[in-house]
Amino acid sequence: MSVTTPILKPRRYHNIGRRITIAPIFFFIIIATVWAAFNRQFITDQITVWQYDMPPAVEELADDSGMNNHGKFLFHASRPELNDREEFNKNCTMREQQAIVLGCYVARRIYIFDVTDERVKGVRTVTAAHEMLHAAYERLDARERKELNKILEKQLAQTTDQELLDIVKLYTEAEPGQELNELHSLFATNLADLLSELENYYKKYFTDRGRVVAVYQKYHEVFTSLNTRAKELSNSLNDQNAAIAAATLQHERDMKQLASDVSEFNRCAQIMNCFASHAAFDRARAALIVRQNNLQNMADQINAQIEQYNINVAELNALGIEVQKLNQSIDSHAPMIE
Repeated sequence: MSVTTPILKPRRYHNIGRRITIAPIFFFIIIATVWAAFNRQFITDQITVWQYDMPPAVEELADDSGMNNHGKFLFHASRPELNDREEFNKNCTMREQQAIVLGCYVARRIYIFDVTDERVKGVRTVTAAHEMLHAAYERLDARERKELNKILEKQLAQTTDQELLDIVKLYTEAEPGQELNELHSLFATNLADLLSELENYYKKYFTDRGRVVAVYQKYHEVFTSLNTRAKELSNSLNDQNAAIAAATLQHERDMKQLASDVSEFNRCAQIMNCFASHAAFDRARAALIVRQNNLQNMADQINAQIEQYNINVAELNALGIEVQKLNQSIDSHAPMIE
């Protein structure tokens, strides 16, 4: 009797093989789903970057500011626009008292006022970096923001730049609760020297942060030099005015006294023996002539002072118009000056 060995079909093994193959796929799907949940903003940003065709003029601002790839990514993801006056005022409706709005970050979009004055066009580059950092601050998680805020507060405590402190005060009054958000942008673009821990943090967004600070300092110097000269002229005019007034008063007194003395000399000249001798007469007359000449010289000096005063007044007025034009060029709400 022969024994027949049954043929075993490898179904069980086949099924096991299928489970081993399918399990990693489900595991990958789970991992991908979790990753997507925690990186939803990055995915949204990436899709926006792929879809948004950034204008070359705007892209140039990112390059000029020293942004690195991550900074440019956030800038690009915010779909930045350069706006003329009308467009900018429609997109950036918030106005700050005693401050000029140069850009805004609204609904995760960046709008930049297109300043065209060549002397201060750098303001667009600085504004681009400033607004990009608002996008960056918004994307920090609670833990990251808490740690960063501590560093920002530490930097603020050591900051002596009065102009920056005044800006912070304006933000405190206009947008209470947003001071640290604004400091996060201001420190990066306005201050050359920062705490090492803050400087290291900004390396997340800039290859060379010094570039945007240099641009800020260059256009800021235009305003600073004009304001400094205007202040110098104003102070000088006050001093000149006081000197002219004092000299004029003294001249009037001396002229009045000279007129009285000349009258007395003429009266005495009509009286016999009023002068002891002809030589005494000549000496008195010569003294009056010297005084008269001195007062004429004094009058010439006063007139020269008045002429210089008027020249300085004209320069101050011209500077005032220049400052107005510059302010108008960066203020989308300012009236146009011809």
